[in-house]
Amino acid sequence: MQDSGAKTAPAVYTDVTRENIQALFSDISKQISQASFIAIDSEFTGLALSDASLEFGFNTAEWNTRATDMRDMYKAMSSVAKTHALVSLGLSTFVPNGDNVYHVYNFNLLLQEQNTHLVNPASISFLAQNGFDLGKQALQGIRYFSGPNPMPLESRSANINIEGELVRKVLFAMIQAKKPIVVHNGLFDLAYLYQSFFGPLPDSYESFVFDLTGMFPAGVYDTKFIAEKLIPGTASYLAYLYHKSERDQRVRRDQGDEALAVKLTKILLYEKSDVETKRKLQPKKKQDKTKSDPKRTEEVEKKQYKPYCEHFAAFGHCMFNDRCRRSHDINFILDCQEKEASESSAEPEAKEAGPDAQQNGKRKRVDEENAHPSKILKALNINPKKVPVSQKSEPTSLETTTLDDNGNNNTTAYHTAAYDAFMTGFIFASLRIQHGEALDTLKNRIYRMGRGAEPLLIQASAYASASTTYHQTMKLIDEISNRESVIEASEPPAN
Repeated sequence: MQDSGAKTAPAVYTDVTRENIQALFSDISKQISQASFIAIDSEFTGLALSDASLEFGFNTAEWNTRATDMRDMYKAMSSVAKTHALVSLGLSTFVPNGDNVYHVYNFNLLLQEQNTHLVNPASISFLAQNGFDLGKQALQGIRYFSGPNPMPLESRSANINIEGELVRKVLFAMIQAKKPIVVHNGLFDLAYLYQSFFGPLPDSYESFVFDLTGMFPAGVYDTKFIAEKLIPGTASYLAYLYHKSERDQRVRRDQGDEALAVKLTKILLYEKSDVETKRKLQPKKKQDKTKSDPKRTEEVEKKQYKPYCEHFAAFGHCMFNDRCRRSHDINFILDCQEKEASESSAEPEAKEAGPDAQQNGKRKRVDEENAHPSKILKALNINPKKVPVSQKSEPTSLETTTLDDNGNNNTTAYHTAAYDAFMTGFIFASLRIQHGEALDTLKNRIYRMGRGAEPLLIQASAYASASTTYHQTMKLIDEISNRESVIEASEPPAN
């Protein structure tokens, strides 16, 4: 059990595979039922269809997931979710344990869809580069059939059907719990979750939205959309918001204000641990040892230098990846931005101090602009040795140091479903402390890629109705619940 209050906590999550889902299912259901809210994230084999073989006969013009019209966008998103597959589902349950204190259980469900499906090369490369173990997914992923409602009648494999039924029941438990669901840029997460474990996605966008209102009556919160509304002007990608939220809560705690505290709890079943607190990653990327170009160095020194990558700071990615000469470390970026904000607020005071002070300030800024990068870092009270040339960071609250075969330190990467689900939940809990009831006005508004100001509204329309899938699956959920209640009632009480 870890407390991420003043200190950072190592990553703790329970890895759920085909080998242990039967043993873990009751624990997962229990934490879902006790949670104040549930955060989810998923990884899948495609966000769009591009460069498809002509043999498939796809009309790729209809697969525009960034279409302006929501109906066109839903049609494209539905086509992608029906033809691709979930490979992992992250579940983070925030169970209250006092005022602003939560026990958090993180589950990483490794999945393997049995239907033949498409795989986008860019998506798989992205997963592999971020430490996703494709070999483990192939050998230990929970096998399931996507879309059919209820489960396939033909018993191709008793084990597969048991695994598929249990992972589907995880979603059913979430629906029965009637707790708020929290996502981050979660439109595709909801579509894949529906298609994989609830049933075939409805043909119309209106029915899909109507179904979501019935599945999650306590509402769905999207932290990306909420952050852009409540904290305008700041980066809104997941890792940045998480680390910023951590700092905000630390400041509140130091000032004696209400602050968030979480205790990460892991579930152990066997001596051979099924709980991942460390992840074996890709081999350590070699540092770029290319000698610097004197002309380029001179040009940089003539410009105002920021030791971090501004594009990565704003959007969470950089076209140069590990070849970028500036830092991608989010904590370091936040350190620099706090220094910049402090210096910006000090400028008006310098103007009030008179012309001599202004002249000194200008001279100081000119010196900094012409300084070597290491001198600027020294001025910022930051050790230049800690600033990476490539993307490499010290362990943070979601990172655990591991050793490669050569004994070198590596750190975990983001975009693992369990980590992302936890970060999403932490951001939501932090925003709820800071903004209170303002979050309720932003409920059921899901961020749309490329249309951030025009979210998907999850609200039942008077001109729409629930889909056939919804009626069939909700009936199935009720039947399972009634059957389990009868079994529980017939069991003798525990001594």
